[in-house]
Amino acid sequence: MQSRRLERCDLEACAALFAQVFSTAPWNEPWHADGALARLEHFFESPGAVGVVGLGESEELEGFLLGNLEPYLDGKLFYLREMCVATHRQGQGIGSQLYGVLEEALATRDVRAVYLATGRDIPAARFYQQLGFRCSEGMAFYAKGFRGD
Repeated sequence: MQSRRLERCDLEACAALFAQVFSTAPWNEPWHADGALARLEHFFESPGAVGVVGLGESEELEGFLLGNLEPYLDGKLFYLREMCVATHRQGQGIGSQLYGVLEEALATRDVRAVYLATGRDIPAARFYQQLGFRCSEGMAFYAKGFRGD
């Protein structure tokens, strides 16, 4: 796999992959490419956006990640908003490679920590733990739904 910085021209392909992957188990979220594109464009256009794409031998998109740098005390934090690997390529090291490229890019930007949110009982949680992430004991993720959510 080859990797490079995510660019605006990559967003439509990333959105299509995102909609396909997250519409299936274990997420089963009813994503469509247009909604996924709106989400990814939002993060891409936000201050401090950093993204990486992974491409196969014939330049097909195998995965991507996208997030934002945030100022914090005497350095920065990085909020990993989305990470996605093609279903048929999961478990083959693509996600680990993409994350490694991200860490290299963040090392030169005074980043103190990377944080993210994911479900506790899905394979992604174990994947992130294998990368060295841990479930925070001191912080909690809160959510409040509207319209019956």
